[in-house]
Amino acid sequence: MSGDTLMAIVCALAVGVMLLASEAAGRFLKAPARTTRLAVHVASGTIAALVPLLFSERWWPAGVAALALVGITVCIRRQWLPALHSSRPKSLGTMWFAASALSLYLFAWNEPVLITIPLLVMAFADAAGVVVGEFRQNTVPLPVAFHGKSWDGSVGVFALTGLTVSLCWEAFGLGPTGEALLVGLACAPIVTVVEALSRRGFDNLTIPAATVVTIVLIQTTSNQPQSLLIAEAMGLALMAGAVKWRALTSAGAAGAFVITAWIFGGGGITWTLPILLFFILSSGLSRINTRIRPGAESIMAKGHQRDLAQVLANGAVATAAFLVYLLGLPVSIAWAAMLGAVAAATADTWATEIGTGFRQEARLITTGGVVPAGTSGGVTVIGSVASLIGSLVIGGAALLLTPVEGAIVFSCAVAGASGGLTGSFVDSLLGATLQARFRCGICGRQTERRVHCEGEPAIHVSGWRMVDNDAVNALSGIVGAGVAVAMLLLIR
Repeated sequence: MSGDTLMAIVCALAVGVMLLASEAAGRFLKAPARTTRLAVHVASGTIAALVPLLFSERWWPAGVAALALVGITVCIRRQWLPALHSSRPKSLGTMWFAASALSLYLFAWNEPVLITIPLLVMAFADAAGVVVGEFRQNTVPLPVAFHGKSWDGSVGVFALTGLTVSLCWEAFGLGPTGEALLVGLACAPIVTVVEALSRRGFDNLTIPAATVVTIVLIQTTSNQPQSLLIAEAMGLALMAGAVKWRALTSAGAAGAFVITAWIFGGGGITWTLPILLFFILSSGLSRINTRIRPGAESIMAKGHQRDLAQVLANGAVATAAFLVYLLGLPVSIAWAAMLGAVAAATADTWATEIGTGFRQEARLITTGGVVPAGTSGGVTVIGSVASLIGSLVIGGAALLLTPVEGAIVFSCAVAGASGGLTGSFVDSLLGATLQARFRCGICGRQTERRVHCEGEPAIHVSGWRMVDNDAVNALSGIVGAGVAVAMLLLIR
């Protein structure tokens, strides 16, 4: 029997014993369920984090994690192991825990630091947030969008994230004490925000993911956490202003903070400019249009204040393009993809805001039928021109600041603008066909809102119920990025 095989058996038995002990403690000793969950979380997280130091190959630990993922999923569906799965609201934390470990073992095995540090942060920082947030009396709650989280718990997550990352950074020999402290300080705000935004145990996936991304970003910028700290300070100031200006909700600002920190921290103003232009100009148009036509928002799914889902729908593809560039994607491909995604979001937003602001008759892109201005899938001449201008603005900005050199600068700008215009067209097409539409049972108006007048659920009349405007925006961003890359490969 090989050493890895024996170690896999030992680790599996250790986890099994912990699970049985937690059930016994809850059933016979009447231990509170949250106490047993916390103990299992910390212990199993520590074991999972030490796996790269205990095994020579990834396959045994990955196999054990995969079996654990399947077993936990079955337990959740059949309501077994109540000591772990009896929380209200229902949590899928154990499932996401296994998914995190499996993903890291498969894809980060050659970089043990990217396994150990994220899993230890998940084990200890998340637990600290629970201990401080749930067991401390008179905690100060975060806004309602953060799903019952508290400022006190977030302080616990911040402190333990910084401490865990700093200690591990020095223990792995990645830098001196001063640098380790700065790295911990740079990771802490991002992990804290991500944890606060996560619900139903999803932080067991998002915390390790955010930690991995932040560490990789620091490593690819010559281990200089100072640039990330500066980006976080800038992001915090911008997002505070956005909330005060009512351009973003509190949760939307939190998500935008993470995106800004990663992109500006790793790519500077060059990579940040397109998405910053989109946000500032589009928010301004939305605010102006709300004053000109306040009734238009009753048709649209959401108002001019962008929430977390809207921020992710408009910014996640561009952020992914930048992060993949850090992992080795050619800069011209990544740059074109980012421009295409941002241009698509800009073109769609400008078409909607300017098209509805001019009170021009809108026609459904699929049938030509007249629809109220602002309806997804409805197009106007003015809106189409605005869409073109929005795409060109992002393409033009790429001529002013760019990470590429030579003739390909112009090619990237053209590709990005083309992707944006195509993405906007696809957005209208999906909005007219797949996006869910409802009719208010009280006022009778068609709307994209699931709840319209007096808190009453609206009646679903067309489209796929699960496809909302955020899903359509995300898909159009993917199309914009893909078309931009394809265009670049054709014309360069």
